[in-house]
Amino acid sequence: MRKWFIALFVLLILAAGAGIGAFFYVSPEEELNLRYDEVPLKSRAIEMAKRLSPELVLTEKDVNNLAKAQLADNPNYMKNIKITGVRFKLADGQLIADVNLKAMERIPVGMQLTYEVKWMSPNLVATVTRAKLKDIDLPADSFNDVVIPLGSELPDLLKVQGIRIEDGQMIIEFKKPSLSDLRRILQ
Repeated sequence: MRKWFIALFVLLILAAGAGIGAFFYVSPEEELNLRYDEVPLKSRAIEMAKRLSPELVLTEKDVNNLAKAQLADNPNYMKNIKITGVRFKLADGQLIADVNLKAMERIPVGMQLTYEVKWMSPNLVATVTRAKLKDIDLPADSFNDVVIPLGSELPDLLKVQGIRIEDGQMIIEFKKPSLSDLRRILQ
């Protein structure tokens, strides 16, 4: 009987050690937040139209602020998962997010999500193509898309043709407006 108690005690110690180890393994490596600055897209788009340029260039900082604004409005990413902080980077034609979240409102988790970004009028939609929890790959299709309502931030007469990511920037290509549309935009 005494051997059973000792075995049970050792098993409980090992289980507790494994739980503590798992907790520290999934914990975020750095503190991130959801604070953001407003990005004046409408005025930038009007300036772009004045220059007769069909492209609006967003820096990595702009993209980070736009995405954080969307996530700050709705930090509940999935059931029992709340985003507590994020940092976005643009690399290799993709959007990469370092994400801090709380699972079941208790367990802090740090992840990296890689997104493919596409335009689906009137929104910019980021779809997860790769998800990692430290060195562990997770199924990408189990994560929700991030939808950024970019179209509502732009002048109505400007229509987005496509989006591309290159050199640490997101470039929004617009369809060339007609002369009458251009006059209305500039008024």
